[in-house]
Amino acid sequence: MFEMKPVLLLTRAFVRQNRWLLLAFALWPFVLGAFVWSPNGNTSRTDVAEIVQQEVLYGIAVIAFLASSAIYNERRSRRIMVVLSKAVSRSRYLLGLLFGAVFFAIVYFGAVSVSLLWIADWSITAMSGAATLFVRGVTVSIWTASLALLFSTFLYPFVAASLAAIATFVPMFFRRNSLLAPATALIANIRPFSLDLPWVSFFVALAQSAIFLILAAQIFARRDVTASVE
Repeated sequence: MFEMKPVLLLTRAFVRQNRWLLLAFALWPFVLGAFVWSPNGNTSRTDVAEIVQQEVLYGIAVIAFLASSAIYNERRSRRIMVVLSKAVSRSRYLLGLLFGAVFFAIVYFGAVSVSLLWIADWSITAMSGAATLFVRGVTVSIWTASLALLFSTFLYPFVAASLAAIATFVPMFFRRNSLLAPATALIANIRPFSLDLPWVSFFVALAQSAIFLILAAQIFARRDVTASVE
């Protein structure tokens, strides 16, 4: 049976090591929102849409770099040797790192959603739109983090994150396909008050994320983690 305790312990360690980044990450949407917030509730929806789009793209890019650097940082600190020596499989190890990145995504897009309601309003429509935005953002983050983690098993972190970001964002400039580029379909033309959720893209993105993780585990199982990364 697949035991989750080691995975959750790895996730907790990942979050603890990056706790100050997490704090800054959670506050960032409110910092941006303060520039367009109006005490009279007259905030322009155009300004809100632009801010939200910037926050979404920024958050996904940061999570891609966070996920891609996880293995490298663990190898550099030699902590990976200690963890794997405790009979933790490499697939569980990768899953723990991915869960850590996903936790960042949940916190960040939760903050984005709350800041959206703060600078806009707390109507039922706005809350539904914020919930949809949260689901879209977290799903795309899972897809991008999984791909970045896959690339990071055989590439340097910056290259891995860049390729994952390119795979996410570049298809936005072309005709989008829900099966080939589900993450792009989820964030393209994203609107803060939209209630539409492309379910095909949603499920395909999650399925592809699982495939990325399986491939990453297969590659990582064959990598020598004792070699110096300096």
